[in-house]
Amino acid sequence: MGGKSQPAPDYSGMERVAREQLRFSQQQYQDMKPIVQQIAGQQMAAQDQQMEQAADYYQYQQETFRPLEQGLVADAQNFDTEAYRQTQAGEASAAAARAFGTARESNARFQAARGVNPNSGAARGAGLQTQLQEAAMRAQGMTGARNQAQQLGYARKLDAAGLGRGLSGASTAAYGGATNAGSQASNVAQSAGQNYQAGLAGAGSTYGNMASTQASVFSAGLQAQGEMIGGAVGAAGAYFSDMRLKENVSEIGKDAYTGLNLYHFSYINDPDATMYEGVMAQEVLNFMPEAVALTEDGFFTVNYNMLGMEMKQVEVA
Repeated sequence: MGGKSQPAPDYSGMERVAREQLRFSQQQYQDMKPIVQQIAGQQMAAQDQQMEQAADYYQYQQETFRPLEQGLVADAQNFDTEAYRQTQAGEASAAAARAFGTARESNARFQAARGVNPNSGAARGAGLQTQLQEAAMRAQGMTGARNQAQQLGYARKLDAAGLGRGLSGASTAAYGGATNAGSQASNVAQSAGQNYQAGLAGAGSTYGNMASTQASVFSAGLQAQGEMIGGAVGAAGAYFSDMRLKENVSEIGKDAYTGLNLYHFSYINDPDATMYEGVMAQEVLNFMPEAVALTEDGFFTVNYNMLGMEMKQVEVA
């Protein structure tokens, strides 16, 4: 009986490589797992700490700075009212009046000491001039007081608005830091498993690539074998008669001239499974080695002319 000439792919080497990759991934996972758990635990602790800090910022802002800000804002708003500006203007006017009253009394005493009649035209003219100066100064003082009160109101509002402004941002930043720490802890906790999965994928990829290569080599061998057979059948004199290229082999008797065993067979990978009658090259080697040739592909051919016989196609029921 003839055997198949193209051996099946050998996947044992691929399996060893894939198993080694898998073993390494498993060991790496076991080694990294406690380290990753420790890091993740520390990051979770950092998250808790930052959450507490954020809550403390928020509480401090609510309980301390918010009431203070509200009081200062109310005070600032009081400064920025028409009533307050009017009060300040009135105080400025009164202050100017007091100043000019003191000046008038001092001037009257001075004039009396010099013997000037207060009802004289000169005295009345001096008094009128003093009144005009007083009116101008009071108006100027009132305007300045109103402007100063308005500017002070604006300044107070700006100061109040700036108080505690950074606390809300600090609280938000702390909450954000806590969230980031939690996310990082989650990522770290998953990293060991992800590395393990990557190792599994690498092992599968290695096995798949090598299996594909082996299958391609096997397929190419079968194709080449089929091409050799197709080219040899019917050629003058020499035929591929290597038992490794044949299947469906059955012994039918002996050749009367040479005494060699005769067989019915078909060639491997022949889609029509055409049956032939002929000899086996391995047996011809022992009878007439000069009638046998070895091809570059390592298969034997037999020169039937040298044997005084022919290989022929037959019909087998």
